[in-house]
Amino acid sequence: MAIKYHPDKNQHDPTAEEKFKRISEAYQVLSDPKLRKRYNEYGEENGVKPDGGFADPEEFFKQSFGGDRFLDIIGEISIGKDMREALETAEEDQSGWTEEEKAAKEAQRTEAEEERNQARIKRVEVLSKKLKDKLSVYTAKGEKEFKEYIKKEAEDLKLESHGVELLHAIGFAYGMKANQYANKKFAFGLGGMFHSIKEKGYIFSQTVGTLRTAYDLQSTFGELQKAEEKGLSDEERAKLEEAAALKGLEAIWRGSKLEIEGVLREVCDEVLGDPKIKKEEIANRIQALDIIASIYQSVVPEEPEVFTESQ
Repeated sequence: MAIKYHPDKNQHDPTAEEKFKRISEAYQVLSDPKLRKRYNEYGEENGVKPDGGFADPEEFFKQSFGGDRFLDIIGEISIGKDMREALETAEEDQSGWTEEEKAAKEAQRTEAEEERNQARIKRVEVLSKKLKDKLSVYTAKGEKEFKEYIKKEAEDLKLESHGVELLHAIGFAYGMKANQYANKKFAFGLGGMFHSIKEKGYIFSQTVGTLRTAYDLQSTFGELQKAEEKGLSDEERAKLEEAAALKGLEAIWRGSKLEIEGVLREVCDEVLGDPKIKKEEIANRIQALDIIASIYQSVVPEEPEVFTESQ
């Protein structure tokens, strides 16, 4: 719904901007257990707002995975923008276009693709520098202090939106790369080759899984559209819309995870494959990265607070 009513996409509907704002506010209420409870008890008109008011819709959807706290590790996730552009392109009716218009549109797409590539290169460059700085703490402070520093960081980050899931994904990407580079010196380099093949297999399986999720989502939207054409009750519509929403969130998460892991693999290659760095320093970086991977992957969600009758 956010994509459907985004003001940039839906310029023909004068109410689109207001609907987009309402969708954002509804999501913010539903995703906060306290606000949802207040809404159920007192309704919309009785102060059901987050502290500080509702966030700007565009910013809110940007913050849905990790928010600003993860920027130094994964950068800004671009999948939301990429999905919107892809949907807009898919829905364009080119039947009445002239050859000049088609050529202009193709040139526009090529330019947009180049901009995305340059943004990715810059993102990897910035994240590589930040990761190098973080890993240098291991050499400067020692293993014990470094572990304490990373544990504290992980405990803070896990409280962010999708924090635990993000930490697990980051930790997995770091661990895979640390193993790959650590094993390059064993068995005439075949150890590193094994991990490289394993990495490619993982990428393929994740890509296939993400595509299946996207196709499943598309199929659900098709079912919803057909059902609406035939006529369905409010209860039936609600069930189909809920199924579509859950699959939509899963598709966005899987796509975001795929993007994050891809960027982090490039970052790790920059950090661990630097030919200007001595072997000893590379070994330290591998060890430090492996420590981060282990700590991030061991993070567990906060236990929900249980109130007794006396409390």
